[in-house]
Amino acid sequence: MLSRRTLLFAFPAIGSLWATRGAAQSYPVRPVRFVVPVAPGAATDLVARQVSVSLNRLWNGSAVVENRPGAGGAVGTDVVAKSPPDGYTLLFTFSSHFTNPWVERTPYNVITDFEPVARLASTALVMVTATDSPFKTVRDVIAAARKLPGSVTYASAGDGTPSHMCGALLNATAGIRLNHVPYKNGSLAMIETANGQVQLAFSGPAALPLIRAGKLRVLAVTSAKRSAVMADAPTMNKAAGIDGYDIVSPVWAFAPKGTSAAIVGKLSEAFGVIAASSEFKAFCAAQSLDPDFQSAAAVQAGLAAEAEKWRRLVQLTRG
Repeated sequence: MLSRRTLLFAFPAIGSLWATRGAAQSYPVRPVRFVVPVAPGAATDLVARQVSVSLNRLWNGSAVVENRPGAGGAVGTDVVAKSPPDGYTLLFTFSSHFTNPWVERTPYNVITDFEPVARLASTALVMVTATDSPFKTVRDVIAAARKLPGSVTYASAGDGTPSHMCGALLNATAGIRLNHVPYKNGSLAMIETANGQVQLAFSGPAALPLIRAGKLRVLAVTSAKRSAVMADAPTMNKAAGIDGYDIVSPVWAFAPKGTSAAIVGKLSEAFGVIAASSEFKAFCAAQSLDPDFQSAAAVQAGLAAEAEKWRRLVQLTRG
C-alpha cells in the first residue's frame, strides 16, 4: 500500500504527465512558426512553404514561414534554439546546420540544443562539364588528374560550400588532385563551366537550365543512390569505381530542445503524411528535389553520424 508521503510526491508527477499529454492532444491552438535561416526562394524556403500549406490543410490550422537569413544560416538557427520548447517554433534547415560550427563559432550546439522532427527532402549535386569537353566519363577526369596533378580545374559556388566539398571528397576517395576554382554563386560557376573557363563543376539545381539547354554534360550524381531528378546519371561511386562517396543536401525540421516527445511525434507523423502525398512528390519533382522522408526517431538515430560526416567534409576543404 502506498504511503501518504509517496502519494504526495507522486501526484505532481502524474499531474505533469497528464498536462503534457493534454497539451499534445490539443496542439496546435495557435499558428506554428517555421523559421527558415535563408532568404526566400532557396530550396529550404520552398520546402518549408510547401509543408506549411499542406499542414494548414491537414490540421485546419495555420503555419507561417518566417525567413531569418544571416551568417550562413546561424542567425535563424539561433532564434529557434532560444525559442520556448512548446512546438510553436520550428527550424527548417539544410547542410549549413552541421557545417557552420566548424566554419566559425556558433552560439548553439547542433546536437544538444535541438530536437529532430523530420527529414523531408534532399538534393544530390551533379558533376558536370561542357558538352564539347574531352571528358566523357568520370574515369576520364581521374585519368587526366593522375597524369598531371592539379591540371584539371573544377568550379564551385564558393569556399566551404557543398559543391566545394564534392571536389574535395573526390580528391580524397580517388587519390587525385583537382584544382578548386571558387565562384560567388552557383549560377556563375555553371556559366563559366559551360563556356570552358573551367573544366568541371559540382552543382545543385543551378546547373539544370544549362543541362536542359544542352550546354552541360552530366558525368555523375554525388549521392550513393541514383537520383530521380537525374535518373540517367550514374552515381559517383559507380562512375569513378570508388567507395564511400555520398553527398546530398537534405532539408530537415528541428524543434528547440525540450519540446515534448508527444508534440514532436505529432509533428513528425504529420510531416510523414505530407511527404508521402502525391502533391509533395510533384512539388519535389518540379523543384529538382528528391522526396527523402525520415521520422524524428530516424533522424535522431543518425544525428551524430550526420554531424561527423559534415565535419569531415569541412576538414577536407581545408586540405
